[in-house]
Amino acid sequence: MKIICLQENLIKGLQTVSHLAGKNSNLPILNNVLITAEEGIISLTTTNLEIGVNCKIRGKVEKKGKCTVQARLLTDFIGLLPKDNIILEYEDNKLKIECGNDKSFINTLSPEDFPLLPKINKENEYILNTLDLKDTLKKISFAISYDSTRPEISGVLINLENSLATFVGTDSYRLAEKSIKINKFSNEKRIIIPLDTIQEVSRIINYETQEDVKIYIEENQILFEINGIELVSRLIEGSYPDYKQIIPKEFKTKSEVKTNELIQAIKRTSLFCKPGINDIKLTFVTEKGELVINSISDQIGESMTIVKSNATGDDNEIVFNYKYILDALSNIDSETVSFEIIDNKTAGIVKTKEDDSYLYIIMPIRQ
Repeated sequence: MKIICLQENLIKGLQTVSHLAGKNSNLPILNNVLITAEEGIISLTTTNLEIGVNCKIRGKVEKKGKCTVQARLLTDFIGLLPKDNIILEYEDNKLKIECGNDKSFINTLSPEDFPLLPKINKENEYILNTLDLKDTLKKISFAISYDSTRPEISGVLINLENSLATFVGTDSYRLAEKSIKINKFSNEKRIIIPLDTIQEVSRIINYETQEDVKIYIEENQILFEINGIELVSRLIEGSYPDYKQIIPKEFKTKSEVKTNELIQAIKRTSLFCKPGINDIKLTFVTEKGELVINSISDQIGESMTIVKSNATGDDNEIVFNYKYILDALSNIDSETVSFEIIDNKTAGIVKTKEDDSYLYIIMPIRQ
């Protein structure tokens, strides 16, 4: 194998795929990137056996072939080379790297030992706007945490129906849901994607990407095609909980406040929470147009702050885990946010005027 490519192209490709290669002492080949050169195409591939990423880069193939080399080492080294042509040549079980006056050799492992990525049928495709998908993943993934006893909620539910893709994430204490339009719809599907996969997809998507995302689904695998990059992952087996039944259908109090003011108020008040409980009380005083936020700790003291609120309905109060509120507010791009509350025993809803396709549900702390 012998290829020539620009440093900028090579480092961009390596940075895309090398993130997936970890320190695996049991299977050292998983720490490597597979470099393949054939018919004018140069591709870089990594996998952790759960997720695989393949990225094609521009360059000249002088001799076909393939090799594997430590992904992190190669990425770090190429990143330190000047922006010039780089020659990669595989010979005598070593990868020779030449750039200007630099010449280095890195030991390799046999490409025959590198795991093959699953082949996904590309007949039925779903096409989503790239930036819509990135925004959705940002607003959903923070609500998920890994639970080995309940693997079905350790990922993102995607319900593909009526030309809409509805994404749902929960850790059983809070839940986020957002829907986006499907530009090209195939068949109705309901799948669960691991959180690691969602995070990797979000990382690969950059705000400069213009092409839509293509998605292909088989029985237990999913393939994302993003701007020439392919990511394949297993799906989580099992049935997702019927989350619709916990979404309140009505409310007694609605309060709209400025997002930044609320964030600062909660951060101040949270310093007085009971350790390990993270409890803050929200008291909605509709007649005065106030939201009172307070927290009490026997060891620390007490704090109370008031923010102006555009409130309707009954006076009300509820206790939340402040971290759950801040998670939502930090990922909502909106000047204002609204709370919809029934009582202190029922889940509260967080919404924004700008995006009626998004809602966030938080279970209260009962005292």
